[in-house]
Amino acid sequence: MIKKLIKYTVSASIIATMISATPAFANPVTQGQINQTQNQIDDFETKVQQLDNRISVAMEKSQELNDQIKTQQGKIEETKTEITAAQKSLDAHKQVYAERLKTIQLEGKQSMATYAELLLSSDNISEFLTRFTAISSIMQSDTDLLNGLNEKEQALKNAEEKLHNEFAQLQKSQTELASEQQKIEQDKKEIETELAAAKDTLQSQQAQYAEQLAEEARQRAIAQQQAEQARQRAQQQAQQQAQQPTQQAQKPAQQAKQPVKQQTPVSSTPSKPAPPTVAAPPANSGSASAVIAYAKQFLGVPYVWGGSTPSGFDCSGFTSYVFRNAAGINLPRVSRDQQNVGTRISPSQVQPGDLVFRGNPAYHVGIYIGGGQYIHAPQTGDVVKIAAYNPSKFSSAARVLR
Repeated sequence: MIKKLIKYTVSASIIATMISATPAFANPVTQGQINQTQNQIDDFETKVQQLDNRISVAMEKSQELNDQIKTQQGKIEETKTEITAAQKSLDAHKQVYAERLKTIQLEGKQSMATYAELLLSSDNISEFLTRFTAISSIMQSDTDLLNGLNEKEQALKNAEEKLHNEFAQLQKSQTELASEQQKIEQDKKEIETELAAAKDTLQSQQAQYAEQLAEEARQRAIAQQQAEQARQRAQQQAQQQAQQPTQQAQKPAQQAKQPVKQQTPVSSTPSKPAPPTVAAPPANSGSASAVIAYAKQFLGVPYVWGGSTPSGFDCSGFTSYVFRNAAGINLPRVSRDQQNVGTRISPSQVQPGDLVFRGNPAYHVGIYIGGGQYIHAPQTGDVVKIAAYNPSKFSSAARVLR
């Protein structure tokens, strides 16, 4: 009966304490909400990386267009020079031809008579035919030469027109590319704004959640303390009630009865877990270690579109620079081409030194460094850093070290 009374009293005290001590938050945060916000941040960061990749590709294409425009301008200048030379030659021959026609017109029948006399003065039919052929050849040669020069001039003008059309198309493509790049950058700014807001929300949620956990822990400690006090009071009351009927008759025994001190339980120190077993290094650990150590030298270097030097990297510029200087391996410039180098492997089977990719074709690349981490140049506004590696968020991996 006494035990039941103690149990009832303690239970009632605990329930009352828990009800009165429940922390009051107008909008309590749950771990599910935090996870949802973190997923939103991951999605925004993925979109930013995709847009960064599109900007880098657009910059590369813009450079190609600039080179083509310069080449086209050179061809146009060469064609103009050829047209000028052809025009001068044509004008000179036209002048000669015009002078010859003028002479014929001025001399009139005398010139024609001269040609006739030249033919009629032939000693034989063979000489006549020879002279006739020569005279015809001279006249036809002038005509053919003029026709040829006219055709060449027209061909050069056509070529110049074609070059100008191609040049205009290149300029149009460059303008469209610049407009597209501007649109990408605008979209990126909007996503970055949403990303910043999501990060602020996450920080606020995490702070409130930590406060909730701390408050719950404090209230549990208070509840346990009050429950222990209630248990002790109930035990004392029960003992007093049990002792009252026989208090006078059993004074000596009562004096002998002293409350038994409860032994404070000795908390056992948990044994330290055994150190994790270190796996044997893979066959390429030597060069992988060199690559990883070299890559870590650039922690904190800012992300720069199209960057491929220690003054600023984009994702593929960082990996290509590291592998070229640390392992003597020349990787392609952009991530979508790096994805096709080496041996394709599953993202869940990566080893230190492997390249890891997002997207197919890839829009982002980093270097796995072991221990569930990878190093990369994330996105604009960020720096080269080490991040947690989650295989489910990567599309493929490539092993380029042997």
